[in-house]
Amino acid sequence: MRIFSKIGRLKSLGRENKKKGMDFEDRVVKMLERRLCFNIQRNVILKDKHNNRSEIDIVYGIFFKKYIECKCYDNSPVPLEDVAKFKEVLTLNNINIRNGLFFTSSVYVPRATTIGIKTIDGTLLREMELRSSFIGILKFVFYCVSFMGFCGSLIFVINHYKNNFEIGRKRRSGGGSGYI
Repeated sequence: MRIFSKIGRLKSLGRENKKKGMDFEDRVVKMLERRLCFNIQRNVILKDKHNNRSEIDIVYGIFFKKYIECKCYDNSPVPLEDVAKFKEVLTLNNINIRNGLFFTSSVYVPRATTIGIKTIDGTLLREMELRSSFIGILKFVFYCVSFMGFCGSLIFVINHYKNNFEIGRKRRSGGGSGYI
């Protein structure tokens, strides 16, 4: 009987850990949405050149994609092995490691932060969450101003060619060569 009760507790613990991990991924996705990050995808399956499958927790971006691994550890730091495994998954899939981000709710062992993957611990994540709405507003304003600048440039170009077309038509009708 003891064996079955231990198995039941392990299954229950596994479900709890999976739910904590999914909740943590939700937290990161909400922060990214407030920062106006585009094309956010969850649980993306990648196939490397050896036909091995790997799952990336979160991928976002249109032209410049970022790949995120999330680990929700309560009382222990993220070990080097977890970060190194994520780095290897990126490398096997021909993804530059600079495009990888590793989020955790806790901290990292010191060596895990030195292998080339950008690591974000619980403290930094809280700061990012606090600033995310402000960054989202700044991005929105930037996109609006850029769009207005694009429209202004487009109007300028259209008017320029329209004026040149009119000048050319007047020259041609007046017996000129028509060239400007």
